[in-house]
Amino acid sequence: MRDVVFAGALIWAATSGMAHAQAIKNEQPMKHFTDAEVAAVAMPRLSFTSTPEVVKDYEKYFYFHRPDTSFDLAFADITECDALSSGISYYADSSAAVNGAMAQYGVAAGAIGGAIGSAFADLIAGSAERRKIRRTNWRNCMGFKGYSRYGLAKDQWEGFNFEEGNGRKPEAERNRDLMVQARVASGPKPEQEVLEP
Repeated sequence: MRDVVFAGALIWAATSGMAHAQAIKNEQPMKHFTDAEVAAVAMPRLSFTSTPEVVKDYEKYFYFHRPDTSFDLAFADITECDALSSGISYYADSSAAVNGAMAQYGVAAGAIGGAIGSAFADLIAGSAERRKIRRTNWRNCMGFKGYSRYGLAKDQWEGFNFEEGNGRKPEAERNRDLMVQARVASGPKPEQEVLEP
């Protein structure tokens, strides 16, 4: 019996070691930026006058910061969390409506009506829901990595952030915004109060 337990422990150790080695092997190399590249990323203005209207929008408009974090590491963390947060999709469930329309008007009419209805429902509710889910995933990912969240006024937030509800922003614009977010995340400690994750 002791030999069986020992053999099982060896198998477990070998497979977990291989899995760990595979995970390390699959990690993307961190991009290293020169001092000149970092200096070229303008630090946005983060100070503003807090009003009740601004505070109520902190659920949507915020940024992250972690002390003693290099720009390289902040950029790696932000791009990873962006990729994880942007991978969501939403499909409106209209099967009941489609089945009803097919029974009343025929298969082709039901399918066309269902497709049009789904498209409109997704434009109205899907976009807002995708943005909300993306924000939640973004907050969870960055919080897991140890970044603190700080509120920001909407007009300032829009200067270096983006929302994607019905499509993906062009890569050049995304990368520009992600670079500024990394500059903020690795920059001076914010004066504002830390928000809940």
